[in-house]
Amino acid sequence: MPDYAKMYGELFRATTKAIEVLQQAQIKAEEMYLSDEEPLLFIVRPERDGGDNGPTD
Repeated sequence: MPDYAKMYGELFRATTKAIEVLQQAQIKAEEMYLSDEEPLLFIVRPERDGGDNGPTD
């Protein structure tokens, strides 16, 4: 007969370890994001050719 307590313990330890690995990866990614310089943002506006000012009602 299988030792369910042993099986459960193995699964629990593996699940706990997986969660810890994911949490550490998240923390590292957040630290990388926060330590990076702000990106330069440019607003590009479309040029108007004078002929199309949009719909007129």
